[in-house]
Amino acid sequence: MPAAETVRPLSLAQSKELFETLTFHAHAALAVSGGSDSTALMWLASRWARAVARPPKISVLTVDHGLRPEAALECVRVVGWAVELGLAAHILTWRGERPSSGLQASARDMRYGLMRDWCLANEATLLVTAHTLEDQAETLLMRLARGSGIRGLSGMRPEEGGPVRLERPLLETSRAQLRATLTAAGQSWIEDPSNADERFERVRLRKAEPLLTELGLTPIALARSAARLGRALEPIEELGRSFLAQHVEVRPEGFAIVDLAHLRKLDDEIAIQVLERLLERLGGGAAPRLMAVEALHHWLRRGEVQARTLSGCRIAQRKRQLLIGREAGRISKAPVAIQPGESVLWDNRFRISVAGTGMPCEIVPARGLKLVRNRDIPAFVQESLPVLLAENEIAAIPALGNLGQSGWIGLQVTAEFQNIGL
Repeated sequence: MPAAETVRPLSLAQSKELFETLTFHAHAALAVSGGSDSTALMWLASRWARAVARPPKISVLTVDHGLRPEAALECVRVVGWAVELGLAAHILTWRGERPSSGLQASARDMRYGLMRDWCLANEATLLVTAHTLEDQAETLLMRLARGSGIRGLSGMRPEEGGPVRLERPLLETSRAQLRATLTAAGQSWIEDPSNADERFERVRLRKAEPLLTELGLTPIALARSAARLGRALEPIEELGRSFLAQHVEVRPEGFAIVDLAHLRKLDDEIAIQVLERLLERLGGGAAPRLMAVEALHHWLRRGEVQARTLSGCRIAQRKRQLLIGREAGRISKAPVAIQPGESVLWDNRFRISVAGTGMPCEIVPARGLKLVRNRDIPAFVQESLPVLLAENEIAAIPALGNLGQSGWIGLQVTAEFQNIGL
């Protein structure tokens, strides 16, 4: 039996390759939980920054999700390590309600939301995470178990666009190599007990790794398959982007007008990709289930005319056009406070900014309010728009460029639809 291969720490030269794209940004943030992977990301980025001539400003973000009593102290440890490495660090705290199910997915979404908002508020244009080769392999297996299509089976992307760019430089690096790097540096890390909790699917897959390896399903092989599927996905997505550019009008009020005749001419896979992308962006960011998108595509092929709802969107046919917009009933009714001079991302769709008044305001959905019907947009779209309230009166409908009847002196408010990815 051959001897086990020695796992070597990552060299400085390797770090320079991993973090090369950080130099394109003036300010980058690192997502660090304190586990071995993210602690290695922090340590490697710190070493890299000291070795290059003009490194970006690097901030470490760690989230206290409050799911375990130890979480707050772990965040303090992360901050201490960051300071020792010469990096600024910030603790972000989750203050919302805890979900009764889907805990790991909800916690992940919450972490990304908190870190994205911090980046936007602090002009950090890049968020870097520590997903590894093993994470990629586990993601492929989890999605395979759900019957995912080519987009899901291509795994996590090395980079993703958006108001804050996301990069995963360690996707081809093994956890063993990261831990070897930390051990050689004398840098400790935190072992999260939830990583041994078999209630979570990812943990069960991690514990099955030895058996999977015996069958040839090694992390390297699985990650290689994900990369190849990603390569096959690229021309499909490029055709989808071309269609979106030529045959879809995305309106500033947050809805899309699709040329039905050209949509029906698309190959099935490209049409499904187009619909999936539109639903995800227009529905507030929730990814639709592939089976549901396939059913929607079949409905369009049949030419049925009644409106449908899917993934937070309302879909309606109008002669030669398909209209897709936010389903107003799925928008939270809870008022969102906004102070003068602030900018808030509302419903994950509109970036709303307020200035010119010293009065605190609130943002609520238009549905249920007594508004004059705007005939230039569908009624369901108007119901989904943000409305600015001041002293419980309508101060503005910014997506329509309207100020309320009260005429607040000096009020300046804008609502920019975030059509990134369309």
